[in-house]
Amino acid sequence: MIKRLQPNAAIRLALRSPRIIAAFLLLLSLSANAFATWSVIAVDRKKKQVVIASATCVPQDAFASFPAKGLKDVQAIILPGIGIAAAQANVDRTRALQNLIATELKRKTDPARIIELLKSQDTNNASRQYGIVDLEGRAAGYSGAQNGKQSLDRQGKVDGTEIYFSIQGNILADDSVVEEAVKAFRNAKGTLADRVMAAMEAADAHGGDRRCNCKTPPDPPAPCETKTAHVAYLVVADKKDKMGSGLNDGSYYCEISVTDKDIKADENDNPVKTLRLRYDKWRRAH
Repeated sequence: MIKRLQPNAAIRLALRSPRIIAAFLLLLSLSANAFATWSVIAVDRKKKQVVIASATCVPQDAFASFPAKGLKDVQAIILPGIGIAAAQANVDRTRALQNLIATELKRKTDPARIIELLKSQDTNNASRQYGIVDLEGRAAGYSGAQNGKQSLDRQGKVDGTEIYFSIQGNILADDSVVEEAVKAFRNAKGTLADRVMAAMEAADAHGGDRRCNCKTPPDPPAPCETKTAHVAYLVVADKKDKMGSGLNDGSYYCEISVTDKDIKADENDNPVKTLRLRYDKWRRAH
């Protein structure tokens, strides 16, 4: 006679395997919200430059099921000389909504109007999150009511400049993730990308995406003191940069990506910290 394991006992037995533990944690991280994340988008009207950066606790391998090459592939709308946008939270896997944003930005539609169009054409709008900024100096954001706790977006302009931004995030440690990122962006010196990088670091320092830490697999072979994401990226696009066939595959002035698959032993397990290392290296060369 074979004795059937009770459900709780079966779970306890299964979780003794490290591989099953990793898969179980990955399932938990994806179940609440497919692309819980935070992002910083900004434009400099004077220099005609647009920048986007983002990070999430979704592991790199999980993007293949969407399908997507990575976070940027499914989230970013990069239009050199026009504007920049991030579509996140329960992201549209068909890319129809992302394409709507791109089409309307090219038509010079006000970002606030684009948000209204998105909401009117999407039955799942309560689970979406957007940030949109154009080179006309207009910005708008939206955080659906079904994005979980600590979901918010903030837009603004840096006093005395032609720099505009939108910072948004969902399933965050707390509201300070976005609020402190806004402060860091406003107070930072240097280029537009310097401001965006400072905002990313502030968000990370205040808890970032609350679903992962140094003990959450996957675990790259690098030091880890604190960790609030598995992947991160930054893109800087100048007006003259060429767009690709998609929404974010052009040839850009700067593109830096960090994933749990490519972090080296002499970098950092925290992708935001490694993003800083790689960004500083890029800055020294440019």
